[in-house]
Amino acid sequence: MSNDQQSDIFVERISNVSHANGVFRITLGVNDSPNEVRPVTRLMVPANQLGPMLQGIANAAKNIGEQIQLTTDGEASPQGQAQTKPSSKKKATSKKSSRSKK
Repeated sequence: MSNDQQSDIFVERISNVSHANGVFRITLGVNDSPNEVRPVTRLMVPANQLGPMLQGIANAAKNIGEQIQLTTDGEASPQGQAQTKPSSKKKATSKKSSRSKK
């Protein structure tokens, strides 16, 4: 029987970031005191996935912020929480050529 249960880990800070052998190691921690962070877990991300992951988190945070803004403007959100799923879709971009056709 496999363990498909995901665990929740509370973190407040990034305490260290390093890179070796194509993998980013991001140590996350909690504040033990105003000047001390206690490491809690380390997130290991392949270097080629770090950019898309950060972009996904930024997009999700933006969407949640927009939902919260709607809620504060008088519209209630379901269950009182703003939630979003990271999208795997990429926006299509078009590049215009500076060359004119002859």
